[in-house]
Amino acid sequence: MPRIRNVLIMTFLLFSPLFASSWDSLDMMDRFSNLRYRAMGSTGVAASEAEGTFALNPALLFKSESNRFSVGTRYGETFFSGDDSIDPIPWITQPEASLDLHFSNRYVALSIGLGNVLVREQLDPGDSYPTDREIYTANNLSRIQLTGSYGWRSITFGLYASVGTATGRNVEIRKERPLFDYISRTYLERYDSSGATGGDFSSGLGILISYPWISIGLLSTSLFTIEEETNRLVLDVTDIFNGVAVGIAANTPKFSRNNELNPLVILAMADFTDLGAEEDRSFRFGVEAKVQFLSDLWVALRGGYREKRPLDESLFAIRGTGEITGGIGGRFGDVGTDIVMTIPLSNESVRITMGVAWKF
Repeated sequence: MPRIRNVLIMTFLLFSPLFASSWDSLDMMDRFSNLRYRAMGSTGVAASEAEGTFALNPALLFKSESNRFSVGTRYGETFFSGDDSIDPIPWITQPEASLDLHFSNRYVALSIGLGNVLVREQLDPGDSYPTDREIYTANNLSRIQLTGSYGWRSITFGLYASVGTATGRNVEIRKERPLFDYISRTYLERYDSSGATGGDFSSGLGILISYPWISIGLLSTSLFTIEEETNRLVLDVTDIFNGVAVGIAANTPKFSRNNELNPLVILAMADFTDLGAEEDRSFRFGVEAKVQFLSDLWVALRGGYREKRPLDESLFAIRGTGEITGGIGGRFGDVGTDIVMTIPLSNESVRITMGVAWKF
């Protein structure tokens, strides 16, 4: 325990100059979350299966039955509708790539995520559109999370502390050699610390109550916050309530009463996140239909929806300004693959993300 405490303290001191509250904790988690739950509307507070590098509810860690080491990678791109004839590089709009590492047993886990996101700069009205290159803001993201969990068969508890940073720089990608410029200037060139664009610290406490058919989760993503002037950990009741999330999940069993594998498993989840936040409160739900051939050989179809519901509006009403999600995934032994599509209803765009994870 003293060694773990010292690691946490050194991590906090290392990243403390970049701590800020400019990022929504759950949105930060989405950058590295398991693509399975992202395809289901970014739900997962009441999930009952321990999958993914950064589980949304830390209490889920205790559901792991063995030691685990996994490596995952993903790539995503956003496609906007419009006239591609005036776009020098239409297939590089907002690419996002990441690498995840995860070490865990059922009591403690260390998760590491590294990623890069390119955002195309918008020109001011009246500026001429370049025909031979594109200018982007490259964001280099990192996240480290330490999770602890304990519990019993039907109820588990979890605690996590997470540190995230982001540094940015401008890059130019030329029309004549876009792939070379993208790889070299985004991943191989140095990001100056003076170009820091923000940081994030979050800690949370999660509770998971699970039964064979249903599970209920409770999560706070604002257990402790960082006081920017003094870099001290602060416990504030108001912040705790602002970051509270509640989830419920219902599923059919994986095995029958005769301990035989069920050919079809249905999962449905609904989350209410950031319940005390004035603007970021949201409602999320998702479903999954999984066809099982073997315990480690299956294919699943998923769909979901999420929408922010401010405090002055009904939490359960759907305004139609959120995001529709969908995807397909499968597991083939120790290798899992996922494809996720996100469609924001507020603009004419589609985001597609593909990921592969290896479990050793």
